[in-house]
Amino acid sequence: MAATERSGDSLTDGDLQYEIELVGELVVAATSSEGPMAQDEIDRLLGVTHPATPSPTTSPSTEQAPEG
Repeated sequence: MAATERSGDSLTDGDLQYEIELVGELVVAATSSEGPMAQDEIDRLLGVTHPATPSPTTSPSTEQAPEG
């Protein structure tokens, strides 16, 4: 029995379909852009999020007092 004939088999892949739609949206945006797209715009279209930049923390000095 061929794989396409088995009951319950699906010929679609939800993740692949989602990626194809994302690429399509990116292509449409790129063709309507008047120049190169900014990375932030590309990330927005693809749904990429960046973690918040951690603020620098102050820590005690790691220098040791001279011995002697």
